[in-house]
Amino acid sequence: MKPSLGTKLASYFVDVTLEETLSAYSGKLEVICRNGRYALCTKNAVYSYDDLYVNFRDSFQQLDLDEYGIKNVLVLGLGLGSIPLLLEKKFKKIYNYTLVEIDQKIVDLAIKYTLDDLQSSYSIICVDALEYVKTCSQQFDLVAIDIFIDDQIPSAFESIQFLEDVKKVLSPNALLMYNQLTYSDILLSKTELFFQRKFKSVFPEAMFLSLSGNKMLLNKFCPTK
Repeated sequence: MKPSLGTKLASYFVDVTLEETLSAYSGKLEVICRNGRYALCTKNAVYSYDDLYVNFRDSFQQLDLDEYGIKNVLVLGLGLGSIPLLLEKKFKKIYNYTLVEIDQKIVDLAIKYTLDDLQSSYSIICVDALEYVKTCSQQFDLVAIDIFIDDQIPSAFESIQFLEDVKKVLSPNALLMYNQLTYSDILLSKTELFFQRKFKSVFPEAMFLSLSGNKMLLNKFCPTK
């Protein structure tokens, strides 16, 4: 679904609300057109913003994705599908995606507004990501974790058990990318503790990319451009 030309032009001057709905998980969800792109917003967070979803866009720009031989990608936390859209439209990568999202309202919005633009093959699984990685027998070449309830990551997704389950679904040369907020001193301290005490205990070669207001945690030192 494409915004009309008038809506697109207006969105460069003011956000244009396209739809609002209530989620059992995130409260009010709002789809807006901003700068000609779709954004999915909650009260305190932007879940998805097409090619301007800078946390993953800037991370992908720093990485040499071709080094990983990526074919199968697991995305935990769908939003409006910014991660596959970025990889396909901006970075010209055609992969096979498994998109895991617990919130059916978000799944419905992604199908309505954005996913039809993908040429890559994809499947959507509407289930708790905790349960999915715990029982999944498939392995993936890229796993992207982008799970928030408003502007908070649920504590279960920062547990050693969850990280160990994620580790099991990584192929031998796989890349893991975990989006973490750092835009306040409290969030920065929380992220740094999680990285040092938990993430590195499961992934000893872990590193991170510093972004604008976020850190992208990676499971190992990665080839960069």
